[in-house]
Amino acid sequence: MITVRGIDVRVGARLLLSGVDFHIAPGDRIGLVGRNGAGKTTLLKILAGAAAPAAGTVTRTGSVGHLAQDPRAADPA
Repeated sequence: MITVRGIDVRVGARLLLSGVDFHIAPGDRIGLVGRNGAGKTTLLKILAGAAAPAAGTVTRTGSVGHLAQDPRAADPA
């Protein structure tokens, strides 16, 4: 389970998302769609715990997996 409260997502000085709230329950299937540079990958890194939001909180219950877009960048272990 993932609960997101009031997160802001920034890349450098650019604000991509502001005040985002949502909840993902076990068994939910989520699609994330947006134009290039909209912050989709950055948001997923934040949800997986690989990055921190500029503001707000992300609460995870259980493990969250993350597979990098470039498979060569993934940890081979």
